[in-house]
Amino acid sequence: MIQKERCPNLNHSRSNAPVRHCPACGDVVNENIAPEKCSKEKHAKSRLDRNRFCVDCDEQLIQGR
Repeated sequence: MIQKERCPNLNHSRSNAPVRHCPACGDVVNENIAPEKCSKEKHAKSRLDRNRFCVDCDEQLIQGR
């Protein structure tokens, strides 16, 4: 069985992460936060911050290599 590579983002180890989705892998890190509808402007800022996934809606912002 192939194991998934562990994400280096520290939100996975937090008991109460401040975001719903991990910006690096897109997995849910805090399911108590409701999903949000995002704007193109918010996604553009997240891309500038080099987030691969949106932390609110889980849309992939930067295509993988």
